[in-house]
Amino acid sequence: LAESMKAEGIRLVSGGSDNHLILADLTPLGVTGIEAEDALDKAGITVNKNTIPYDKRGPFDPSGIRLGTPALTNRKMTEVEMTQIGKWIGEVVKNHSDEAVLKRVREEVRTMCKGFPLYEK
Repeated sequence: LAESMKAEGIRLVSGGSDNHLILADLTPLGVTGIEAEDALDKAGITVNKNTIPYDKRGPFDPSGIRLGTPALTNRKMTEVEMTQIGKWIGEVVKNHSDEAVLKRVREEVRTMCKGFPLYEK
């Protein structure tokens, strides 16, 4: 997930991921954490707006987002799905005000999630 986000031009605060958490600095993309959080939510991807180290923006309008993989791994998603999710995150963040992109990604996310149910019967 971290590598695919980096490939999308998203700067990761730690340069990568040593655990299940990722903190991304959106400053280079000119997008705020609030804009990204809202757009990703519309696209069906849950993240939290978050301050980054030495953030010039305040905690109520931060420069970053924070996300983790437990919700994905609990659904038995693997590196293949993580790579696609990272691509979607990049696409949504870079096109955060394009409702058509958000709607298309939301449908793609829904389709993927149908193959990884929360509870097996």
